Amino acid sequence: ETWPGLTEVIIVWNSPRETLTSMAENTDAPSPNKKKADRNREIQERQYASQLLQWHNNSTHPLRIFFSLENGLENNLLNRYHPLLQPKNEAIMYFDDDGPFWSKDAMITSGFELWKRNSDVQVGAFPRNIRYMSQRMKDTGRHGVDSSIQAIASNARGVDLSPQTQSKHHHPLTFTPICRNVTGDTVEYNYFVFPDFDAHVLLPSGTFLHRNFLCFIWHPAFEELRTYVVTHKTYPDDMTVSTLISHLSGRAPRTFPREITDGVKEISRNRRILMLEYDRDEKEERDEDYEEENLNKVDQSHRRLLWKQKNWGKMREEAVNSLTGYFGSIHPGTVGWCAGTPYMQKRGRGVPYVCDPEKPTLDLIPWLKEGGPGYDHCPK
Repeated sequence: ETWPGLTEVIIVWNSPRETLTSMAENTDAPSPNKKKADRNREIQERQYASQLLQWHNNSTHPLRIFFSLENGLENNLLNRYHPLLQPKNEAIMYFDDDGPFWSKDAMITSGFELWKRNSDVQVGAFPRNIRYMSQRMKDTGRHGVDSSIQAIASNARGVDLSPQTQSKHHHPLTFTPICRNVTGDTVEYNYFVFPDFDAHVLLPSGTFLHRNFLCFIWHPAFEELRTYVVTHKTYPDDMTVSTLISHLSGRAPRTFPREITDGVKEISRNRRILMLEYDRDEKEERDEDYEEENLNKVDQSHRRLLWKQKNWGKMREEAVNSLTGYFGSIHPGTVGWCAGTPYMQKRGRGVPYVCDPEKPTLDLIPWLKEGGPGYDHCPK
């Protein structure tokens, strides 16, 4: 299956090349002392290594391997954002080696189309939320989300924050200041859910980023941040990149649904709205119950080895407080795919809005419809 626009695949290999070549060249039979499943896995890994090297050595194949150590870099999670990669395309689509991976409908038909209209921000499908502790921060953050929704609903970009250029069609998108040293402001890292609205961090898998940002991420001015990422026990590259890009662009990231439903598309608007009203309260209760039941658990779908560390959640929370304190403010928060549509539903507690249905069909995505919210947005 081909994905339109996908013309090259870059694997960033942070280990020595020999770890890959030795595996591909190993012809010894797996140890008979190993379990059958482990022996089969070892054989399969050798086949994968051999295939990857064959593709890499074929100059006509779209896949190439970037060997970080051979390019003068160290083993670093941030190497995937290094300008030495020299990507051919303006849009870079990221996936972690362990996923998760999303469908072509989610990534290309929906996500890539959203990025085309918002190429000056980070765009993704795997958002995390930062909870504000002070009422001042909650009020400012809510104003920022509402302003973003208003801008999208009116098909206004709203990115120019200067009073001289604001008009009735432009709405200021407010960053929330953090006054930790004066008022003791702190935040909590919510790793229980993936909210459509009011998210502040995008996990790397399924994100899009313009290649021009790579030079900024690796600019000498941010060496302190990069050092922090590789020395912190949770390697918070996701928090760092999302926070940095939002401050460079002056805007929050944009999100798209990571799952697209292939179900019946022709449902009347009235009937759908009734279904949403019926499900909304029940969904809120499920989400709140989920958070309470999993208070002492952590997400197992990302960084499979890291999450098992003792006090992982507390360390992630310490990281997000350090990063937000470094920048002194937080962007307004994301808005869901449904912003400015009838499928945006108010919520009584937690994040201010949700999208129902959570997994839409393509015909509901507003930026894919002529005249829909976001359809005419174009980066300046």
